[in-house]
Parts: sequence; C-alpha cells; structure tokens
Amino acid sequence: MKRKIMQGKQKKEPKERSPKTVFGTVFTALVAVLAIEIIMLVLSFNFIGLSARLDNNAEQILDKQVANRAGYLSTQMISVQDLTELDSAADRAAMQLVGEGQTLSELTGSNEASVPFFEAVSEQMVHTLRDKSVTGVYIVLNTGSLTAKQNQTLPCLYIRDLDPTAPPSAKNDDMLLERAPAELVHRMSISTSENWQPGLAVTGTEQDDFFRLPYERAQEDNERLNTADYGRWSTESYTLTNDNHPIISYTQPLILPNGTVYGVIGVEMLTCYVQSLLPHSELQNNGCGTYFLAYSPETTQDSVMTMYRVVTSSADSDMNSATAAFTINMQDENGGWARFGGWRYYASVEPLSQYSRNAPFSEGSHWMLVGTVSTTKLFEFSRSVQDRLTLTVLLTVLVGLAGCLLASRRLTEPIVRLSEEVAASAKVSADSIPHLSHTGIEEIDRFAAAITDLSRGIINTSTKFLRIMDMASIELAGYELRPDTSVYTTGNFFSMLGLEKPEGTLSSREFEQLWEKFVAESESFGLSNGGCVFRIPQKDGTVRYIRLRVASENRTQVGLLEDVTSSTEERLRIEHERDYDMLTDLYNRKAFNRICEDMFRAPARLGHAALMMLDLDNLKKLNDVYGHDTGDRYIRETGHALRDGMTDHSVCSRLSGDEFMVLFYGYDSRAQLRRDLNNLQSRLRHASIVLPNGDSFAISISGGVACYPEDGRDLVTLKKYADFAMYQVKRSHKGGMQEFDIGVYNEASYESQIAQEFEQMLAEERITYHFQPIFACNGEPAAYEALMRPKMPNLHSPGTVMKLAKETGRLYDIEKLTMFHAPEIFRQRQQSGLLDKNAWLFVNSIASVCLAGEDVEEMRRRVNGIGRNIVVEITEEVDLDLEMLHAKRNSKTLSGLFALDDYGSGYSNESNLIALDPDFIKIDISIIRGIDSDPNKQEIMRNIVSYAHQRGMQIVAEGVETAEELRTSRALGADLFQGYFLSRPGAVPSMIAPAAKDILREFPCTVSDKATPHN
Repeated sequence: MKRKIMQGKQKKEPKERSPKTVFGTVFTALVAVLAIEIIMLVLSFNFIGLSARLDNNAEQILDKQVANRAGYLSTQMISVQDLTELDSAADRAAMQLVGEGQTLSELTGSNEASVPFFEAVSEQMVHTLRDKSVTGVYIVLNTGSLTAKQNQTLPCLYIRDLDPTAPPSAKNDDMLLERAPAELVHRMSISTSENWQPGLAVTGTEQDDFFRLPYERAQEDNERLNTADYGRWSTESYTLTNDNHPIISYTQPLILPNGTVYGVIGVEMLTCYVQSLLPHSELQNNGCGTYFLAYSPETTQDSVMTMYRVVTSSADSDMNSATAAFTINMQDENGGWARFGGWRYYASVEPLSQYSRNAPFSEGSHWMLVGTVSTTKLFEFSRSVQDRLTLTVLLTVLVGLAGCLLASRRLTEPIVRLSEEVAASAKVSADSIPHLSHTGIEEIDRFAAAITDLSRGIINTSTKFLRIMDMASIELAGYELRPDTSVYTTGNFFSMLGLEKPEGTLSSREFEQLWEKFVAESESFGLSNGGCVFRIPQKDGTVRYIRLRVASENRTQVGLLEDVTSSTEERLRIEHERDYDMLTDLYNRKAFNRICEDMFRAPARLGHAALMMLDLDNLKKLNDVYGHDTGDRYIRETGHALRDGMTDHSVCSRLSGDEFMVLFYGYDSRAQLRRDLNNLQSRLRHASIVLPNGDSFAISISGGVACYPEDGRDLVTLKKYADFAMYQVKRSHKGGMQEFDIGVYNEASYESQIAQEFEQMLAEERITYHFQPIFACNGEPAAYEALMRPKMPNLHSPGTVMKLAKETGRLYDIEKLTMFHAPEIFRQRQQSGLLDKNAWLFVNSIASVCLAGEDVEEMRRRVNGIGRNIVVEITEEVDLDLEMLHAKRNSKTLSGLFALDDYGSGYSNESNLIALDPDFIKIDISIIRGIDSDPNKQEIMRNIVSYAHQRGMQIVAEGVETAEELRTSRALGADLFQGYFLSRPGAVPSMIAPAAKDILREFPCTVSDKATPHN
C-alpha cells in the first residue's frame, strides 16, 4: 500500500526513465547510426547470398567432375561388356565339337573333355583380354543344374593380366593361368599362378554368384532374351578360392542357337585397377575426396537413396573400411547429403547406364558413380571468405566506436559545464535566480537565458498559488519531494494527518521513512481513479477522511492532501445501502453473491464449508392475521438471531422476503463446522417475537445444508443442492434442518426426467413396436403379440409407461398410440414379407378405454387391410368396464376377437372370464413357470383347458422358457405357445427354435388343434 501511495499518479504517466547524460545521449545516437550502417552492410552480404553462391559453386564443380568421370567410366564398362566376338568363337567351337560327335554333356562334363574346346577359344580369349584392357577373362562350362554339382569343379579357362596398362608381351609372359585343365596348361605358353587349379569349384555360397546367377537366369527364361541381355556385373567384390586379389566381374551365359545354355563367359577387373580409373585426388586439390562405384535400388528421382558400394577409391582409410551401405538424402537429382563417421559429406551422384531396359538384372540395381567430399573441405573457401568479411566488419565497428567517442566528448563539454553551474546555483538557494556563464554556443546560451526567466516565473507563480490555497473552501495541504534536497511541505500538512510537525527540515529519505510509518499505522483505502483516502480519528470521537493524490514528473514528486470527509461519508452511506438489507441489516443477495464468488475463486480459504438455505415459515399467516408490521418484526427478529449466531467464519444474507442464506467457511474439520451449524440452529429454535395480543410466537424456519467439498465445489451447485434439501423439509416437516442427500436428489431428478420423457414421448409419438411370435402346435406362427418399445434415452420400460399414464390420466393417449402404431407397423412388416401374412396380431388394449370420435377414423385408416386379424388383448382388472368391452367387440374396424391376458394372476376371478367371454386365454407366466414339476399348477391348467375347450376357446401358454415347460404345456392341452424358448421378440422376430419345434412334433396336431377362432 505504501508503494502505491508514494507512486500515486505515476501509473497514469509513462514509466519514468532512468536519467541520461548528454554525453550518453549523443554517444548513443552516433552508435545507433554506426549500428545501422553495419547492419545494412551485413544485410547486403546476406541479400546477395554470397556464402550460398560460393557453396553452390563448389557443389556444381564437384558435380561436373563426377559427371565427367562417370562418362569415362561408363564408356569403359560398356566397352568391356561387348563380348560378341568371344561369344561367337565359343559357339563355333562348341558346334564344331558337337558336329564331330561329341555331346555337350561330354564337353562340359570333365576338364579333360573340355581341352579341345578351350584350346579352340584360347586365342580369342587372349585377344579379348588385350582388347578390353581388363585384368582377366574366363569361360566356365556346364549344362544342367548347378545345385547338383555343389562341392564339385566345373571346366574353366581363366586367364589374368595383373597390369593391363603395361605394354603387352609378344609371348604372353605377362599373363597367368588361374584356372585351366592340366593338359591345356602344357599346350599353352602361359604360366600358371601360385593359386592355379584345374577347374572352378562350386562352393554353394555367394562366391558362386558371379557365374551362377546369369547361368540360372538364362536357363529359367528359355532363350527369351538375347545372350547379352543376361549379362550381369557382380554387385560385390570377391576373390577366387585361395586368391587374395578382390575383383568385380561381368558375366553372360553361353547359349547355342537351339537355346541350350552350356556355360558362361566373362571378364574381370581387379578392384585396384578400378580404383586407378577413379582418381579421388581430382575431386579436391588436396586429394580429400572419395569415389564410390555403387548400386542402389532407388533412382536419383527419389528423395532418399540407399547406396551399396562395390569399389571405393579414397585416400582416407576410414572411408575404405566403412560399412558397405550408406544413405544419401537427395537435395536434387545431382546429389545430396550423407554422413560418414559422424561427419557430413556432400555426395554427387551420377547414374551409369550398364544394362538395357529389358535386362533382367537391371531391376532394383541402378549403378551409380558417387563422388563425396566433406562439407568442411568442400566449403573451405566459402568459410574463409566469410571469416575475412566478419573480421572486416569487426574492425569497422571498433574504428567507428572510437570515432563516436571522440565526437561525443567534443560536442557535450559545453553542455556539461552549463549543467554543473545550474546545479551549483540550486544548492546555494532554492529561492534565488541562477546566473549562468556564456558558453559561446548560440543555442546553449539561449537555453541558459530561458532557465533564468523560467526560475523567475516559478517564484512568482508559487507565491500566488499559496494565496489561492489559503482562500479555498476546503482545507488543502501538500508537499514536494525532490532527490538530494529537503522536502517542502505546507504549514498544515502534518496537522491534517493528525501528526506532530517535525522540527527543522526533512530530507527526502527522512520524509519517506516518516511516511512509510504513517501508512503502516493508518487505516486507508484506495480509489479507482488513483490516490488514497486515510481515515483519521479525531480527539472528539469523530472521523476525518483525507484524500492524498500524488503526481510525478521526471524526478520530482508532488502530493496534495484534501479534506473529503463529507463526500466520503455520503459515499459510505450509499455503499452500505447498496450492500445491506434495510430491514435486517444483513447482506443483500447481490453483496452476498459477490463475497461468496470471491471466496470460491480462492478455494484454499474455504477449507471445510457449508451453505445453508433458510426459508421462514408462517410469514404469510402473520401478515394476513396481524398485518405486515408484525411480519416485518418477524423477519427482523429472525435476522437478529442469525446475526447473533454468526462467527468469524460465516457470511449471512437475506435473499428475499422470507429467504435467508448463510455460508460457513474456513473450518479445519467437519466436526468444527457441524458444531457451529448446531449452535445457529439452537439460537433459531429459541428465538421468538411478541404478537400484538401479547402472545409469544416462536420463530419457525426450515433449512437445507449442502457441504463443500463433499456435495459440490462451486457456489451454483451448492445453492441448488441446499435449496433442494430445504424444500424436502418444507414438504415433510416444517421448522427442521436437513442435509443434502445425493441419493434422494438423483431419485427425484430421475423421476422428473422420466416424467418429462413420458410427456415428450406422447407429444412426439416416439415409440415403436417389437413382435413376439405365438406358435401353433405344428410349429408355424399363428399370431404375433405387439410389444411397446419407447424410443427415449431413459424411459424404456412399458410398465413404467403404464404407471405414469395411470398417475397422470393419460391412459387414452397410450391406447391411441397403441391402436395407431402397432397395426400400422405390423402391416408394413407383412407387406415386406418379414411377418406371416395369415397370422393374427395380439394388441394389448386398456380395458377401461375406448377410442372415440376422429380417433376411430384414424385407427380405421391405419388398420386398413388387417383389421379382421387383430385380437384385442385385455389384462384382468378388478372390475371390467363391460360397456367399453362391448364397444370394442362390436367395432367395425377390428375383428371383435378378445384375448384375456395374464390369466391366473392379478385379479383372477371367474366372473371376469365369463363377462369377457374371450376367444383366447393366455395362461400367466407364474403358472407356466416350473409347471413340469408342480402338480398343483398342472391341475389348474387342466381345469382352464377343460373349461376353454368346451366353449371353443384357445389356450395360449405364455412365458415358456424351458423345454420341459413346453412339453408339459402341450401335453396338458395348450393350443398356442409363446416364450423365449421358442422365439424372442424383435423388430423382425426369428422363426421357432429347432429344439422347440422338435418337441411339438412329439405330439399329434389335428386341424381342431390349430389356432382357429370360434367366432
């Protein structure tokens, strides 16, 4: 509060800024200009995108290098793939040997038999090796399945040149035989390698893939494609058995013109030779790039490509030993970003066209040349340019700041000197006019002269203002507070606040301490328009109200005291009338709600709480007998009793004429709360008034209590529950108190909801009907009983509907709904073929109600076509309305057939049976239940059956739920059968259960047994 008072109107003024020096202001302005220039310089660099352009150029250069290298490598590999001459030479040799009487099986069956073939093609193989500049050439012979030859060797001639770039030897001294039959070795003038073997071993592992996959694919396709289309580059480097030279190879099958596959031919390239074709040093000047010869299931059009490298060319050993697969996030079709060893690399990707579009090994195996360089190296030049630009900007900032500092000092020295003279003059005398020296700067000298004139004007104005304050009609006082000077106060300032005037002058710090002490010890309240009003007790017992308003400007604070006693007392009187009931001096409804809502917004204050709703009994009686003055005394005395029963933790209100409300709050336990509730009830029970005739009349008040937080956590809910509990008391026993019971409330709410839904059901006709079949003795449906099904959220039971109809006198409406809707729905089901067209419809009708007037015509319209099939089903009552029954039997719309429902329960008497003379008697479920084991029930049914059959009536066994009940009922002579054991009710009921039909077949069924009315 003290801070708010001292700040006063500062809330309405802009926030006071901390003081700035002239030097600081000028220096800040110059620095701001410098900052704008630097920002514009930086923005210009960013606008032209220098860094991005340099980075993009580096990427484009790398893309171009990779594209050039990919073109060269693709040409080399396509040239290597052209094995047409070798393929033709092999076919000619094979066909010649076959023509000489040797079979292909013999030719490919052993190393010895294959020597003539290999000798015939050896010269062409050497030519191919020299011509293609590869490191090896081979032919493998085989017919039939390779699977059967696992762990065997195949005839093979495999020639290798470890350095194809060297000048060729005329005697082929630079070649080695890796695989060749022993006899052929003696015939050829080529040395064998240290790993020479006579044939190629079939290992059954992935090492065989380089010759196995093309061979088997050609066998599977039955010469569907050209021989070259089956060519395949190995997708992983491999070594021959016992060899340490990793290689990749290209292999295609050998196919005779008749389609016979008899082996493969191919060329190899040592991975070290391939690496020589991929000089990684060309990617960057310092040789830090890497080439990958790889393949991928994806294309460069995909956003992510998974690469499986085949050959790696790099000076970095970590790149050579990295995992075989890596991922590239493509930024465009030329390349993207990859990570190796935690470092980010730019990867340029260039496709290699190794296969034709129809080649089987082109699917999912797209060969690529990938050139990668780490972003650190690739963008090294770009980063160096950025670093130089940053250094340039920093040097510019430092030089600019130094210039701003020197210029600011030069500009502000005269102004600082003038400021010091003004301050020195103010310390000498606050009332004197300052004399300022000339600075030699025209604008500053004019400013000094203006200060002198302004000081003279202020002294004159303050003198006039003091005279005006002395002449005002209300007492005013004030103070002025400036830092580092004594505080000025008017002579009556401290007397208005009821304080002793201090001796001497007060510094600003002393005044603030004195003021803080006064605020802490005084009673006050704030005003919405700013300021504060202090309540100052006087020696004569009266109270004086003093308003303080504070205004601040720069570092000066001015306070004004004003005597507002008259206006404040008037306002307090109005506020009291606004918030308090004039008759009882309790809070009125509006004030009570405002106080309670504030409490409920801070639940911690409530603790255990209770809301009590009270209603004064017998007020109307007193007003009518003794007049309203006595009624007012009755209300006033009740208010006094309530006020006397209040505690520090309660709020009481008169809501209206005879209604009161009390909130008890802030209790630590329910026991403490209940104690104060009981005390209040005790006071109310002992309160009374004296009537005009001298009699004592006890105050009687009924109340309901809702507890927080058990019954509710908001004010609206507690009011509703307390009001409910109070009216429970008013309806049962006036003058009592009752706590809210959620069970009773829910029951009452449910009953109210059900009653509302009942009225809504009748108004909107929201019902439908299900049908339960009634079967004849032959198992066919003879009739259906219409069963009401309300379509409401909570009201589902037909029994509840009938109960509410009786209580509210709406039986006629129920009869109308039944006779309108049940036949109409039944007819629609029949027309749709869902119900038997020759069956009766049993409709439950109210015995004491019969439709009349326009309703009869409406029923005739809805029943149209099936009226003669309707059986009116009547439930037994104490006294049947024979007049109504006669009207129903003689109806021109209906069949006139009756069924007596639930016979054997309720009001079972023979007079009703005789009076109704029904066509059908429905034996009640209470008799059918357990009839198979109860002789008494069996005897009752025999008598009913005997009586009915003698008079042409049909017996319906109702509620059959077990096989034994059905069997016994049929054996005792029942004609029709209804129950869950046979078929459950439904919108479209099912046919008779097979088990029930089997039981009925156990008994003979004659024509007289079938359901045929006697009328």
